[in-house]
Amino acid sequence: MVGVSGSGKSTWVNSHKEYIVCSTDSIIEQLAEKMGISYTEAFNYIQNKKKFDYITTKFFEKIHECILNDHDFVIDRTHLKRNIRISLINELKTFAIENGKHLELFAVSFELPTNTIFERLKTREKKTGKSIPKEVIFEQINSFNIPTLDEGFDSIERIT
Repeated sequence: MVGVSGSGKSTWVNSHKEYIVCSTDSIIEQLAEKMGISYTEAFNYIQNKKKFDYITTKFFEKIHECILNDHDFVIDRTHLKRNIRISLINELKTFAIENGKHLELFAVSFELPTNTIFERLKTREKKTGKSIPKEVIFEQINSFNIPTLDEGFDSIERIT
């Protein structure tokens, strides 16, 4: 998945049940549920306690497990910057090769108008209480590099 928060990545994932979902958000949501607090409170807790390493470790453990067991999976994160995507793709392909596996990597890129994103975020906040500050969304929009095949993807689906 590639796209700004609120662009529809998780909605797409939820409509494609054939994939195992690998997401840092889902780990945060599980923590929030376990602690009896909102996603935003759990996110702030993780940030204040500097627990992102733990979240990231759990995230990669799930991806590695999928690769080792030949399960189709989807990574539900923003992946906005080209260099971050290339680094992740290289890391996953190396892990696969080292373990005698082959990976085919497909990107779904959400390239929606800004007003659509903000409408969706407003709806999501009302429904779930999950909020993202506008300045964070504008930072995401400004740092978004549209994915290209030369990053290591086998194909790219664009949703506009």
